[in-house]
Amino acid sequence: MVTVVAPIVGPITGGWITDNYSWPWIFYINVPIGIFAAIVVWTQMREREKTTTHAPIDYIGIALLVLGVGLLQVVLDKGNDLDWFASIHIVIMSVISAISLVSFVIWELGERHPIVNLRLFKDRNFAIGTISLTLGYAAFFAINIILPQWLQTQMGYTAIWAGLAAAPMGVLPLVMTPIIGRYANNFDLRILASLSFLTMGASCLIRAQFNTDVDFRTIAEVQLFMGIGVAFFFMPITTIVLSNLSGAEVAEGSGLATFFRVLGGSFASSLTTWIWSRREVFHHANLTESVSAYNPAAVDYVEKMGGATQQHMALIDKTIEQQAYMMSTIDYFWVLGWGFMALIVVIWFARPPFSRAGAPGAPSAGH
Repeated sequence: MVTVVAPIVGPITGGWITDNYSWPWIFYINVPIGIFAAIVVWTQMREREKTTTHAPIDYIGIALLVLGVGLLQVVLDKGNDLDWFASIHIVIMSVISAISLVSFVIWELGERHPIVNLRLFKDRNFAIGTISLTLGYAAFFAINIILPQWLQTQMGYTAIWAGLAAAPMGVLPLVMTPIIGRYANNFDLRILASLSFLTMGASCLIRAQFNTDVDFRTIAEVQLFMGIGVAFFFMPITTIVLSNLSGAEVAEGSGLATFFRVLGGSFASSLTTWIWSRREVFHHANLTESVSAYNPAAVDYVEKMGGATQQHMALIDKTIEQQAYMMSTIDYFWVLGWGFMALIVVIWFARPPFSRAGAPGAPSAGH
């Protein structure tokens, strides 16, 4: 429920704060919220404490994981600013990250008390479910990044109106999620997950038909439609992920799947804007080539404007930029749409039955 409420509250609240105060307050507001959440968790969970067991801490595994993932994140965040592998800093960090991650996998597979139990990936449902969850969430996160940016930078929306356009995505999940959670076990969970990917993929392909004249209502309606897919996404796939796990494996598997899901969203956050900008440069160059003295349509357009004055050429360049970003956005949604469709195939490699994690008779991942 918390996950599906965020797409409604987040964009609108963030837009209102940005328009009426300043963008740093988007981060400052989390301080009192975080303190309040910590107090609530402490008071509620204190009475549920169980006997603490002291297992050996895998310090080497922690160090390798932090170093590998941390440097990889820096590479993705700073790569575009530093011209990627033309920068010696990016090269060095990439090499260290790769060595650290490979060493981490080797170490964890041989460690008796690993910080991350990679052996869980031997279970078919856990592996397929985690892959689907990670890639699906990364694509979902990419949509939430690109759409508001495009609306604000190219379509003239304010932050709050961009938030209002994106918010309908969370309406149907808010209503449907409790119902799905109650009756999901009456269906093959692969069908529900496929419906999720089909709906989210279709919504992306619909967006790939947008142009610069698209109105607020159309954008909001597509977001509302995508909400059906969001409602069917988390619960069925998470159940598939944990279906063959029992006992301590449930906590390990849940934590590991969540880690990969968050990591997928983090990678999407780092790569999305860069890819979007690169595609804009590509389309901008192609469109600019068409605006020349050898193109009769371009010459006629310039003459109707009153000649190639500096003001008119600036207007033409602005139009080209807007169209280039529109084409880049179309490319992005086209790829995301077919990516969701491909995940329909992936999820069907999972094998039923998909019993609730930890339920009586649920098999262990080692069996």
